[in-house]
Amino acid sequence: MQVSQKSVNDFCSSLKQYLKNVSGQGECFHVTAVRLPDTNTFIVYEFWEEEEEWKRHLQSGPCKKFQHVKVDTLTQPESISTMFVPAAWCTLGRD
Repeated sequence: MQVSQKSVNDFCSSLKQYLKNVSGQGECFHVTAVRLPDTNTFIVYEFWEEEEEWKRHLQSGPCKKFQHVKVDTLTQPESISTMFVPAAWCTLGRD
C-alpha cells in the first residue's frame, strides 16, 4: 500500500490499531506489517487458519474501519494477493 506523504501519521496510527485488533483474533495466527525502506509503502501479512475466517474478518467493524482509512490515505488502490500454504507449514511449533 502506497500512502500519501501527508497521511503517513494517520495511516500508521490506524495500522497499529488494526494490527492489535487482528492479532487478538484466534483464527489469525500471525499478522505483521513492513514499511519498505525510504518509502511510504507498507506491506501487511496476515496468516489465517481458514479462508472462511478471513472472509468473515473482512466484514468485521475493525477491518471496515481500516478500509476507510486506506481509501483516505493511499495514493493508489491497494493490491491484495492470496496464497494457500499447507497447514503443516503454519502449525509447526505453535504449541
